[in-house]
Amino acid sequence: MTKKEIAEIINSKAAEYGFELEENSMGWSNKRTGQDYINIQIFQSRNLGKTDWEKRIGCIDIEACASVSRMGGSPTTEELLKAADEIARGAKFTAELQSMGLSYEKRF
Repeated sequence: MTKKEIAEIINSKAAEYGFELEENSMGWSNKRTGQDYINIQIFQSRNLGKTDWEKRIGCIDIEACASVSRMGGSPTTEELLKAADEIARGAKFTAELQSMGLSYEKRF
C-alpha cells in the first residue's frame, strides 16, 4: 500500500466513528475543539525488520492509540453520557485500526 491509500483508509474509518483527523509530522490526530473527551494519535513507525535494504524500500507501520483528554469538575449526566459515547467510539476506532495491521512502503 501507499501512504495515500493508508490515509484514505484512516480518514474513512475515522468518519465512520464520527471523528475528523488532521495530518501532522508524526501521523494523524483527531481535530481538537477544546470540548473533546478523547485524544487520538495515529503514528507512523519504521519497521526495520521488514525493510529491504538492497532494494531501498522501507516499511512504515501504523500504530493507533487513544487516551482520555479531560475529565473532572462536576459534569451533568448529559455531559457524562457524551463523554462515555466519545470515549467508547474512540476506543473502538483505535482498536479497529490496530487490528488491521496497516503499513506502507516508502523508497529511500
